[in-house]
Amino acid sequence: MGEQTFEVKFEPSGRTVDVLACTSLVEAAGRAGTVLDMPCGGAGTCGKCRVRVDGADAPVDAEVNTFSPEELAQGWRLACRQRVARNMTVVVPESSVFGGRHQILTDHDTGAVHDLEPEVRQARVRMRRPTLDDGMPDLVRIEEALRASGAWNGEGALGASPATLHRTVSALRGGYEGWALLRDGALLDYHPGETRTPSFALAFDIGTTTLAGALLDLSDGTEKAVVSRMNPQTALGDDVISRISHAVQTQDGLCELRNAVTAAVTEMAAELCGNAGIAPDSVHTAAFSGNTTMEHLLCGIDPAPLSMVPFVPVFGRGLSVPAADLGLAVHPEARAYVFPVIGGFVGGDTVAGLLATALPERAGATLFVDVGTNGEIVLSHGGRLWAASTAAGPAFEGARISCGMRATEGAVEKVVIDGRLRLGVIGGGAPAGLCGSGLIDLCGQLLKCGALGGDGRLPAPEALPAALPEDVAVRFRNDADGGTEFVLSDDGSRRVSLTQRDVRELQLAAGAIRAGISILLRQAGLEIGQVEHVLVAGGFGSFIRRDNAQRIGLLPPELPHDRIVYIGNASLAGAKWAALSSRARARAEVIARHARHVELSSDPEFAMEFAMAMYFPGLTGA
Repeated sequence: MGEQTFEVKFEPSGRTVDVLACTSLVEAAGRAGTVLDMPCGGAGTCGKCRVRVDGADAPVDAEVNTFSPEELAQGWRLACRQRVARNMTVVVPESSVFGGRHQILTDHDTGAVHDLEPEVRQARVRMRRPTLDDGMPDLVRIEEALRASGAWNGEGALGASPATLHRTVSALRGGYEGWALLRDGALLDYHPGETRTPSFALAFDIGTTTLAGALLDLSDGTEKAVVSRMNPQTALGDDVISRISHAVQTQDGLCELRNAVTAAVTEMAAELCGNAGIAPDSVHTAAFSGNTTMEHLLCGIDPAPLSMVPFVPVFGRGLSVPAADLGLAVHPEARAYVFPVIGGFVGGDTVAGLLATALPERAGATLFVDVGTNGEIVLSHGGRLWAASTAAGPAFEGARISCGMRATEGAVEKVVIDGRLRLGVIGGGAPAGLCGSGLIDLCGQLLKCGALGGDGRLPAPEALPAALPEDVAVRFRNDADGGTEFVLSDDGSRRVSLTQRDVRELQLAAGAIRAGISILLRQAGLEIGQVEHVLVAGGFGSFIRRDNAQRIGLLPPELPHDRIVYIGNASLAGAKWAALSSRARARAEVIARHARHVELSSDPEFAMEFAMAMYFPGLTGA
């Protein structure tokens, strides 16, 4: 069984998680899917991760310096300073959430709030009823009313599709005062009456392993619902290379892959609308971000060029396509924006992340690292951007690991060795497998206590260090193939263990990212110590503990903790911004074309860097 856990409920999301005692509220929030804004890296100095805790403990100095006496009495605390010691309820304000409405609409440096600038807008129109003496056509009548009110001053005539005109016929006869729905110089719809038409947007992050979506209100930018699920394409390949191969070599393979993801998007859109209690035809725009391969497959574009040197994408600039083409059963005139691609396998998800973090505008050298099946790395320095993609593989998602599993109920997601082995299990029950964060923790903790070598070799039971805690030593056993395994739990019916092959998979994944970082720094003429911040993106990245990630070399071991900042699913945050703002879309296009794509496989030093990165650097101390 796992260790005793405490229940933490987060409001207003209503999500509840079970975590080990002494877990920070920042980590608990990440497990609940809420990534807190924490630019200081958890040092307690920025005051951004504000939460209200029921029955809060006495404040520490950092909290006394941040909050007024009245706020402290109300239970306001800093999530980075609070540890879980009992069941509790935590209220998280929107301003404390990374990528929330406040931050999407706020300039990173100045704090100035941008006006919402959605692709689709509404205008109030008042028209004269037609008579025998005034037989002006309906569309011209709407156009003149818009011009008279100053709501539209476009050049030329107001456009409309035949389908829109067909809907407008009966709508106008229902009343000549109402609301016109507009996009650029075209009428999308007309609704009679005094009440403004509800108008919403969808945002999706199409990840290699996970899909995430959000529903947003175009009137104020608020998030109304959020959903996530596994990408069904994993059944046809667990990484981008295998999916490209399936699309190219299997008859109807591309169609099969596209149908799988668009069917999932269809279901997610329906779930989002259902959860928010809105009609699907109230959704008037959408935005999609994903890596290069995922965006090609989503749009039904042949990915064959990505399978051969020089790995050139078919499109680079963002695409605007009918939303129905991407599986969205929403307003018939709705269009979807698909993010631009930087180059190679550095795709729209990276551009969305750079948009959400305002990376190009940040002062000082900053690394953006998206940890996932297809890992992306971007270095920003002196107004320049270097971007690369690494084939980290699916180990971080629990794939190709002997007892690996997704981060769902029963997964070991946290490991602590403090004289004995302590396991944090999602759901608090018996361990069923090991997810990515648990794998990183386990290897990091074994390195810390000397039970795993820097070369990644698990010692045989007879060759263990003498000072190893007994509860750890007894877990090293010989497996059926004569190798060594480390057993986390074994209740007779289910055995969860770490094998030598599992360690090698982690070395490959972490080494690929570490080598990519080294190459980008070298091309920019920088040393790792000159990097002021490392922004760790990706839904999985929210669950990584810095010490263990640095011990295995996934994150630079030379950097102090306060330079490493977790930002969660920055791809979805960027997609949300693009769904709300045409200005954000324009900025995304500039970012994509400004970044320099670095093809790591063509760098003569990459092979050596990768070989060196296969060794775990280890860390001393806690």
